[in-house]
Amino acid sequence: MKIVTARTNSRKGTILDPSALVPLRRSPRAQGLAPKRNSRNGAKGGTVAERTGRFDGEAHAEIERLRTTVGQLQSALGSRVVIERATGMLAERFDLPLPDAFELLRSAARSSRRRVGELAQEMTESRGWTPDEIVIARRRHDSDGR
Repeated sequence: MKIVTARTNSRKGTILDPSALVPLRRSPRAQGLAPKRNSRNGAKGGTVAERTGRFDGEAHAEIERLRTTVGQLQSALGSRVVIERATGMLAERFDLPLPDAFELLRSAARSSRRRVGELAQEMTESRGWTPDEIVIARRRHDSDGR
């Protein structure tokens, strides 16, 4: 911080020169990464860097990494919803507690070398019938004495 001597018509004194201030930490907005609001309608207009096309490769890479992560999380959430729905259908159809119904779904997916979400999707779309993998897993489940 720089201290300078200043003189006005009536006084002489010292003041801090604001041009010498250096932020210790730069906020996302100061770095041009945080969304700005459009002053007219309050809508987001993108970051200054995105609008002007001026930002460094590091910031661009971070933005792309975050977009990828958001996409993966949205996909995982969507898959989880389908799996929960299929688990509920199995619990009702076979009068099982939810943990056992999920284990049945997981076991059926493993034995048929399919993803749990894929089998759950097929089951929720079928509504009236149970996929063969589930029927086979259910028979195995019953014969194991569970």
